[in-house]
Amino acid sequence: MSSTLFIMGSVLTSEIVLGFLFSAIAQIFYQKTKIDFKSVAKGFIERMFLVLFLFNDLAPALTFFSALKLATRLKHDESSGSDSNKFNDYYLVGNLLSVSVALFYVYILNHTHKIETILSLL
Repeated sequence: MSSTLFIMGSVLTSEIVLGFLFSAIAQIFYQKTKIDFKSVAKGFIERMFLVLFLFNDLAPALTFFSALKLATRLKHDESSGSDSNKFNDYYLVGNLLSVSVALFYVYILNHTHKIETILSLL
């Protein structure tokens, strides 16, 4: 029970931090000044998709996820090359960070028994 609460708390805390981090990245690349909750929710859903499949040893989900992301990216249209580079950088950084966080969640889930042991010692 305590490990479940720990994992849920860790995920909630990291998702809040990620929301602010992605907002800061958007400010750097796009000068956006507010948090886009739609994008935050979409990122959370993407990470949970990856966690679900990677936790169950279905690594081909990464390929499927990449194909989906590429398909949505192909529709993006920027007016100038500079804007396109900014979007590509923002897109790459955001996706790498998002997949890294999903892999971290899977690591935590795979090591729950160790977390339970540590929490029982406290």
